Amino acid sequence: MVTEFQERADALREGIFAACTRVGRSIDTVRTIVVTKTHPVEALQMVLDAGFVNIGESRVQEIVQKAPLLTGKRVVHMVGHLQTNKVAKVVPLVDWIQSLDSERLLRKVEAQCSATGKTLDALVQVNTSGEDTKSGCRLEEALELCEKVAAASGVRFRGLMTIGPLDAGESETRRAFAALRNVGEKCRHLTETLELSMGMSSDFEWAIEEGATMIRIGSLLLGARPNP
Repeated sequence: MVTEFQERADALREGIFAACTRVGRSIDTVRTIVVTKTHPVEALQMVLDAGFVNIGESRVQEIVQKAPLLTGKRVVHMVGHLQTNKVAKVVPLVDWIQSLDSERLLRKVEAQCSATGKTLDALVQVNTSGEDTKSGCRLEEALELCEKVAAASGVRFRGLMTIGPLDAGESETRRAFAALRNVGEKCRHLTETLELSMGMSSDFEWAIEEGATMIRIGSLLLGARPNP
């Protein structure tokens, strides 16, 4: 499994390098968040041992189960939809929340950070495709929410996150990524270094070309998800 993982990791790095080269960027400007949804803790540890520091989880239950068992340097990202009633469980175990999508959720996170003395990095999730099944604030609401995150205590506004449209072609996917980049330009003054988290296994090269600084990669590195 380790050899297969290494081959996949090499292919991913080649793809990142190719996309960066096409738009004149350095490969160092892109961070890979390895999304380990439903994969066992042994797979997460293998990822960390291979030098991938950033781990992304979509479900609070999995963070609670896996995070305490990991060893070595790691940065844990909550990348899935976060319900307000689960904030207290997740805040002590993560370093980033990439899915802040409402003021209500922000206030819950802010209160929990205040209660625990922790400071979290946060991205505002934006629904750039307008799909009803997607989480995220609307494009027209994004700037106001970003300003509220930037003014909150215990939460550092770091940028924006989006999920590309499902089963869409290149032009539609790029439009969604470009929309996030455009909102980001309006928010750039709110943070020292603006992060744009967009692009997954099937569309990460397009995302990089549209300005992604974080890509969220699962199946491309770890293969098909096992049944939970």
